[in-house]
Amino acid sequence: MKVKDFINGQFQGRHNNLIFYTRGDNTYVRRYAIPGKKRKWETEGRTPKQQAVAIRFKAVQVFYMTFTKQVSPEIWRAVAKTVGRHAPNVFFSRNFHCFGEEGQIADFGNFMFTDGTLPLPRNLKVSGEGPLFKVTWQEERMWKTVSGTDRLQIGVLYDNDSRIPRVASQVKGRRGELHGEFTLDESIGKKAHVYIFFCNETGTRFSACRYFHVKINS
Repeated sequence: MKVKDFINGQFQGRHNNLIFYTRGDNTYVRRYAIPGKKRKWETEGRTPKQQAVAIRFKAVQVFYMTFTKQVSPEIWRAVAKTVGRHAPNVFFSRNFHCFGEEGQIADFGNFMFTDGTLPLPRNLKVSGEGPLFKVTWQEERMWKTVSGTDRLQIGVLYDNDSRIPRVASQVKGRRGELHGEFTLDESIGKKAHVYIFFCNETGTRFSACRYFHVKINS
């Protein structure tokens, strides 16, 4: 076994049938599967609780893969880089609890469509009857971490198709303008969970998101 940090007691490696590994400041232990020996769930079957967890686990994996293709592969990579972890693992740790036992998102309000180091503007608001919606905000900060050219972005999960993450079309707005707009596709659905976030001009830094639920009344 390799001692990774003797002072803090962090270990890494295998001892008998146990594997020790670290993630950040935490040390974890898991059993090593003995070749040829079946695990308990393989011989006795999974319990209902284990089945539900397996469904949720698979659902989060599939959702993340879809997110990288439909939205962006860079958002969660940027988050992961700041904490020294892999992007899928960070997304999983932030959002697993938001998925229900049937594999669909059950807690849209706490779901993190995005995260990041770029600050969100204050007092974000959405208005409009749809399919065109207006977004307004306040921003008096003159920090080095923000710029007036930061771009408004809109993540979307339609009520009737929430397994597919999307970005809204025809999004306009820069941080310094204090307002923007976006359009939803009413051919997909009349109601949608909307996640407002910002990215810098080069698309390398992103903000956390603010959640709204909107309806197209036209």
